[in-house]
Amino acid sequence: MKRTVESLNPNKASEAVAAEFPLRLHVRTDLHLTRKVFHLVTGMAIAFSYLAGVPTLTLLIVLSSILGFVFMLETARLRIPAFNEKMIKFFSPIIRTHECDQPTAIPPYLLSSIIAVLIFPKPVAVLSILYLACGDPLASVFGILYGKHSVRFANGKSLIGTLAGIVTCSVITFLYLKMMSITMPALLAVTLIGGIAGGTAEMAPVDVDDNFSIPVIAGFVLWLAFIIFAV
Repeated sequence: MKRTVESLNPNKASEAVAAEFPLRLHVRTDLHLTRKVFHLVTGMAIAFSYLAGVPTLTLLIVLSSILGFVFMLETARLRIPAFNEKMIKFFSPIIRTHECDQPTAIPPYLLSSIIAVLIFPKPVAVLSILYLACGDPLASVFGILYGKHSVRFANGKSLIGTLAGIVTCSVITFLYLKMMSITMPALLAVTLIGGIAGGTAEMAPVDVDDNFSIPVIAGFVLWLAFIIFAV
């Protein structure tokens, strides 16, 4: 490589590194299926580990340890240009251009999962993490592929992408609650509320990463629905 991140203006590091990897680094508007699969598998691994019987404390310790390790890597790579360049090369299949000189989405993803497991009842925690794991990437896929044909909101999200997220989260909620002994009216009501909460949490007027806002906001709404309908 003829030039390195170290020799560049920090404000232009993202664009410069992207130029070095034109076929491998992506922007937000790219379909970027590798990243979405990584997003999906990570969340499902957390949720199904919890469902499979991993104790709450054990899961919290594991997730917190991973978060601490990731935080150290993020701090090091953003302070050491040569290390940052190596990390970008290694993670190029899943990293985005703007993350070359900024933190990635992994820390808020892990932090929101930790909060969900720590605060919410187990069913709510599992569902809120699955909303992030499944609803978010599918909403993005539909928004990227078909968003140009639908209404767009002020934050850049599309109506069709949001609807895809709502449908995905509703299906997840219904399938999960179907395994529990609850009445059909409660099942349908909580399914609808959970689906809307999971699919629209990223629309909340708060300046935080979607990977953090979706499980936390949707989790609190879903928890309230569980209480109201005595699930």
